[in-house]
Amino acid sequence: MTPEDLLGELSIRIYEPPLTDMREDGRICNAADPVAVLMLILDFDTEVAMNGIDNFIGNSSGRYTRATITALQTIGAQSQAALLEKILAVADEAGMTHDAIQEDRSGLDEFAITSFEKLHGDKWDAASDGIQTLDAQIDYSDMLACAESYAGNHSAVLHRALGIIDG
Repeated sequence: MTPEDLLGELSIRIYEPPLTDMREDGRICNAADPVAVLMLILDFDTEVAMNGIDNFIGNSSGRYTRATITALQTIGAQSQAALLEKILAVADEAGMTHDAIQEDRSGLDEFAITSFEKLHGDKWDAASDGIQTLDAQIDYSDMLACAESYAGNHSAVLHRALGIIDG
């Protein structure tokens, strides 16, 4: 498989057992494990594309924002790592932490659908504006190119994790 194909296959399989177990037991934070590194990158890319950067910070993947910064550095996406670090600093300074966002969600019914604005009101508008400005500077295409290169360099490990014999 090409690095692009490996990344594509991994992007599907990370939401299925046994790879989902890596989130449950914390192995997803292991920067020495290429599978964990790429899971963090793929989760970050998917969550931001689907729900935006503000929701990434507050959702389940946002628990691993600091590990995601390390993962970005590991794959060579230095500018993206620096921007995500700045985003996290803006959010933290405003009190817009993963835990604070989750606290606001605690009153919702399970699987409730709402918007960030409706749920949190305007308390984080200024921080959110700054975060959006920083997020607009992240080159996600370049980040994924770095991820593909990293996948190519760790092809054997990824083949084993995906149960692909011909790698």
